[in-house]
Amino acid sequence: MVAVLTSRKAPTQAEFHAAISSRADRWYSACLKITRNTDLAQDAVQDALLSAWQKRHQFDHCSRLDTWIHRIAINAALQLLRKTRPGVFEPLSDEIAAPAPTPEHAHADAQLGETLAAALTHLSDIERVCFVLRHLEQWRLAEIADYIDGNVGTVKQAIFRAVKKLRTHMAALQREAL
Repeated sequence: MVAVLTSRKAPTQAEFHAAISSRADRWYSACLKITRNTDLAQDAVQDALLSAWQKRHQFDHCSRLDTWIHRIAINAALQLLRKTRPGVFEPLSDEIAAPAPTPEHAHADAQLGETLAAALTHLSDIERVCFVLRHLEQWRLAEIADYIDGNVGTVKQAIFRAVKKLRTHMAALQREAL
C-alpha cells in the first residue's frame, strides 16, 4: 500500500504510519546498501523519519510521501557516512543472499558478496550512490539526476565509471568462472 495524501495540508500521523508500514523495509535496504553497516542504516532511517515528521509542513505534494521520505533517508545515510568514515568501509556480511541449496552455491554467493562489498569501497561517493540507486534500487536516470542535483549525463558518467571500476576489481571472479 502506498500512502497517498488526500489533502494539501501537512501529512497526518495516519499517513505517516501508512507510509512507514508499507515502505520502511525499502528505506532500510537502500540505507544499508549505501552505508554497508546495519547500525548506520538503522540510524539513517530513524533520523530520516524524525526529520520528515518535524518538517512535514515542508512536504510540497509534488511526489508521494513515501518517495519524499525515501530521499530523506538516502540523504541521512550519506550524511551519517560522511560523519563516521574517514575513508574506510567495512564489508557487509548481511548483504549475501539466502543460502543456496548446495555448499558450492553458498560459497560462490559468499565470495561474490565479499568481492562486491570490497569493490564498492573503491568507488567515489557519487559513483556508489548512482550505481546503488540505478542497479540495486532500480531508479530511473532522471530520478537520480534530480536527486543529486545534476543532469542525466553526469549520472551516466558516474555509473559508467563505477561499472568499469567494479569490473576491474571483480575480474578475479570472472577468471575463476572460466
